Amino acid sequence: MAGFPLRRKKASVLKDESGFNTSMTRLRARAPRGKRAYGKVPRNRGKNTTLIASITLEGAMGESMSVEGATDAEAFEAYVEHFLAPSLWEGQVVVLDGLGAHRTQKVRELIEERGADLVLLPSYSPELNPIEEALSKIKHLVRKEGARVREVLVEAIGRAMAAVTPEDAAGWFAHAGYWPQDQPL
Repeated sequence: MAGFPLRRKKASVLKDESGFNTSMTRLRARAPRGKRAYGKVPRNRGKNTTLIASITLEGAMGESMSVEGATDAEAFEAYVEHFLAPSLWEGQVVVLDGLGAHRTQKVRELIEERGADLVLLPSYSPELNPIEEALSKIKHLVRKEGARVREVLVEAIGRAMAAVTPEDAAGWFAHAGYWPQDQPL
């Protein structure tokens, strides 16, 4: 599957989701030699906030939506219907991982009625999805901000998504084996 032939299509959209919460903090710290680094993290983090987002070969992040709690078929279908499908055009390829919420007939119909093709990645293949690296950068930036209230967390996610550049996206697509030779990035 690496090197998936996207050259025959006009553009591609890859989509995934990731969970965030109000107890996210940096994973590493610095302190003077021989001293312990201290930090504070709340114990009761509340519900996760799930970011559903897309990334395109044209660069940077595409349509996104956040929901409180986990992604289920109903939430994902709403994302596709109201955010992703209206942004699609004929000839695009939408690549999704194998999550059960992605495999509903309604999702397929919403994408294909716009003239786009739907491709499901094989199980356990995050290395084939460049948005995994984008979500890693977004999570790093959100951890750095240390938001402790859901509204602030959602704002931090928005700022972190805006920090993803077309150059980042081009590198992640190339790293995942997508070589868009005839497509502008």
